[in-house]
Amino acid sequence: MATIEGTQNIPSALKTFYDGTLTPLMPNAVIRSRYPWRIPRMQTNGSGVSLKQKEQRTRWITVLSKFKLLPLAVRQRWYAAAPQYHSLLFYFNYFMLSGLMGNAVIGETGGGVIKSIQHLTFSLPSGTPAPVTVSCSAIDPTKSICFFFGGGGAEVLAGVAIPVYPYLANLLSTYAIVKASMDLISSAGGSVSIIEYL
Repeated sequence: MATIEGTQNIPSALKTFYDGTLTPLMPNAVIRSRYPWRIPRMQTNGSGVSLKQKEQRTRWITVLSKFKLLPLAVRQRWYAAAPQYHSLLFYFNYFMLSGLMGNAVIGETGGGVIKSIQHLTFSLPSGTPAPVTVSCSAIDPTKSICFFFGGGGAEVLAGVAIPVYPYLANLLSTYAIVKASMDLISSAGGSVSIIEYL
């Protein structure tokens, strides 16, 4: 315990160290020592943080800083392409996932971010699989991936059907060509999400 005479003047460089080892000045001009602050095991530079966790946190901070630099026009494109079910931060989630999980460009894993998301619907004809053209806004096919939803059924035996799903036959700058994987009993609806990375 110590008594302070006059006004305390603690240099800013020592303020954190002071706060971690001494109590604040009390009304009776007394300060006391306290247990030093310790960095929690899982906090940055803590003893429990593995090298892989540090790498992941660095990637997260990098992606977050990139997100803050996105122009409003890019964010407006994401709002316009909102999926049917989403949280109000769906665009942020897509951005973070693309930045943390990598992108479609080989050699740039973790460095890519999503430029646009398009949700498109189509109809697959019955019978022998035929190519269906699905128009989209201009994209770079080399930096885009597709996710499919929906499908139909194919009869393998009398009264026995199995699911038939669409697949991507080709992806070009303004359209995608999709096909059914087997003969369809009847026409079937489907949708595709085209995600383009920067």
